[in-house]
Amino acid sequence: MGLYEERLARYEAAIALEPVDKVPLISGGTASNAAFMGVKLADYLREPELNCTVNIEATQRMGNFDGVQSRTMCPYGLSLMWLSQVLVPGIDLPDNELWQIREQPLISQDDYDDILENGFEQWYQRFLVEKLGDPQSKIKIFSDYAPTAARRFYEAGLPCIKESNVLSPFEMFCGGRSLMEFLTEDLMEIPEKVDEVFAVTHAYNMKQYTQLFESDHKPYGVWVGGWRGTPGMINREWFEHYSWKYIRELVDLCVNYQVIPILHLDSCWDLGLSYFRELPAKKCVMALDGKTDIFKAKEAVGDRMCIMGDVSAEMLAFGKPSDVYDYVTKLLNNIGPTGYIVCSGCDIPFNARLENVQMMSKAVDDFARR
Repeated sequence: MGLYEERLARYEAAIALEPVDKVPLISGGTASNAAFMGVKLADYLREPELNCTVNIEATQRMGNFDGVQSRTMCPYGLSLMWLSQVLVPGIDLPDNELWQIREQPLISQDDYDDILENGFEQWYQRFLVEKLGDPQSKIKIFSDYAPTAARRFYEAGLPCIKESNVLSPFEMFCGGRSLMEFLTEDLMEIPEKVDEVFAVTHAYNMKQYTQLFESDHKPYGVWVGGWRGTPGMINREWFEHYSWKYIRELVDLCVNYQVIPILHLDSCWDLGLSYFRELPAKKCVMALDGKTDIFKAKEAVGDRMCIMGDVSAEMLAFGKPSDVYDYVTKLLNNIGPTGYIVCSGCDIPFNARLENVQMMSKAVDDFARR
């Protein structure tokens, strides 16, 4: 068994809640990789081969990592997820300033009528070009490079556990309408219309994901994102009606096609942890960002679901190496070693200290040698 296969088997054992020789350690690095390698973000985002090289070499520099969540990074993909504009270094921002989401109400309630009258697809394709500057065309150079990136990561012995994203209508329209307009004007004033738009959008998305999962490019794993449609952001009735039911269907689709759903749960999900017991056992990953109580998550779903995370951005950027080492060791003892994957909470931040990230690896390796 080669290094790639060994690391992938370790990851899969963690998902299945089986014993592992070493708790898997997965990188959440993107912009931080460029910082660790001394490469300007504008250059990092301009050329996929450099992007891929930086990601491989930075991951190796960080320590004994078992895999990554991205082979390359193109921030324009965020526009497809949140229907929002992305400001990019070297174009909209200084060369080494982190990319940003410019959230504003680009979608109006008139757009809802257009979607219901003419269908989501025609509206979506026009919206991407007219309001977001055609992010699909900007992503193409990275999409074309993807097979080469996959080969290079395989040769480096680094599995990529997340190769795509599947989206709920809540997250898409909350971004495109912007938070306040979506919550106070749409969900409160025209809930029936929102229901209809969600149904049309979700049907389109599910068709696209099914085609992807049945193609030669079926992803190994995908993010099933939850950022704002959380029980900490909206009331329980709205959460169940507008968010959770779509998350469940997305997870079921993934599991049916043997694609690993990584529930990328940003923000606080403490009030909704019991819902995740409804999902298929030993098939999913709950990835937490530090805002959800990971110890409560272990109590709630640890007998059914692998947990990943949650070394916080604050700790990696501003903590001492000893803080990181002690916290990761605490996680290994209390969340692991079975059914657990060590990772940063969401991305490794752009201003992370390399020695802090390396301490994650040291803690995992030392724990395995006990």
